[in-house]
Amino acid sequence: MRLCLIPILFFACQQALAWSDHASLAWPFLRAQPTLNAPQLTVESLDQFLSAEATGVARVLDAVESAMLAQDAAYPATPAALKFNPVDTGGLRGSFIAASRISPELNYALYHQVMPGEVPLQSPPLLWSDLSFLGPGESHDDTRYQALEAGGAVSIAHVLATASDEPDMGMDIGLYTDNGTKFGQYYGMGQQPFGNPNLSYGSQAPLHMGFYHLDWLTQFAQPDLKRGLPLWRITLYDALARLAFDTGHDYWGWRFMGWALHYIGDLTQPYHADPLPGVSLLSALWSVIMGETDNVIQLVSNRHGVLESYQYQRMRSSMQSDDWAAPILVRIAQTQTSCFLPAGVIPDLTAGSVALGDRLDATLSEVFPAQFVSDPSFEWVGSGFEPEVVMQVADQGGDRALAAIDAELEVLLGRFSYYLQGWIAHGLSLQGGDASRDCRP
Repeated sequence: MRLCLIPILFFACQQALAWSDHASLAWPFLRAQPTLNAPQLTVESLDQFLSAEATGVARVLDAVESAMLAQDAAYPATPAALKFNPVDTGGLRGSFIAASRISPELNYALYHQVMPGEVPLQSPPLLWSDLSFLGPGESHDDTRYQALEAGGAVSIAHVLATASDEPDMGMDIGLYTDNGTKFGQYYGMGQQPFGNPNLSYGSQAPLHMGFYHLDWLTQFAQPDLKRGLPLWRITLYDALARLAFDTGHDYWGWRFMGWALHYIGDLTQPYHADPLPGVSLLSALWSVIMGETDNVIQLVSNRHGVLESYQYQRMRSSMQSDDWAAPILVRIAQTQTSCFLPAGVIPDLTAGSVALGDRLDATLSEVFPAQFVSDPSFEWVGSGFEPEVVMQVADQGGDRALAAIDAELEVLLGRFSYYLQGWIAHGLSLQGGDASRDCRP
């Protein structure tokens, strides 16, 4: 129960990113799967897929709309004017983007992220600016992208990994009426329920965070926290992937699976499933009494950002040095038997993430320099400390501190890998168009 949420939700979820570079996050497992690395998928453009399967796309979008309206009272109905038009052959792409309520400012190009240790393909390099209208983040500075050609061949591993990072390129930016975009005025999403709409990534927060386990008092005091929509995105892209697999468009089947995987990965992080992990009811009430609610929020935001930066730097260092035996990478690469379906998002995935939040928050507060995680006057994002965060932990606490936070990361990344592998099992069971072969958890 967190009464402190009432006055400050505008700022509460400003850290709208979860794991940094989802593609590299999945790669330690994907690279070790020979069957997933064979170039077996025929690349095709979004226009080609929509042109071939327009009627089926219309049916899927209608079915998802009906399902979401029936199961989620907070789901914003799609305006009738945005209904996908399968006979408008000259405007299928625009109609699909509008009906799916994703950003029309991306070109949804055919591309491939070059993974650590790989030799680049013989294809033109692409810049971040060729793929996104956003400024590059910390994890994009050293990332290389290359164009794919329609009709060429690519592996499941590369499509899934590359697509899993795509939602952070701006797919969910500017969708709400108060986000200052033209399309936000007619997408029917209403005002942004939480997060800071003035930050470049802030408006995607409600699509990437799912607070499905709030106590009754918090729900009563701040009902907008229930308006998170990652389950919608996972459900939508799962349904589109099923259609693509059923009709022989395996490239788009796996690309849609990758889009959905992004939100699954986000929700494995406790800070995306609980607005204030580590803040007890007593602490929340005391912060209200003392007028310190903004301080509480700043500390949680900083710990969220520090965790992401540490994870990225720790993994990037190991991958760039070709140290695939590093314990964190090994934890992701370990094979686990699992199957994951959208029905498990609330009772399984997010429930488990919430349960880990308090311990994670306590560890972060103990092992990182106090300025980073315990000083409410300090702002981690943009501080310039991101590249040296691992060194800062080592300098302050030595090997014991590194071991403590690495142990937490191994738990979190092990969970991520469990759901990654479950999602791959789900996709493989659908590939080939036999829905009766769908895996079961």
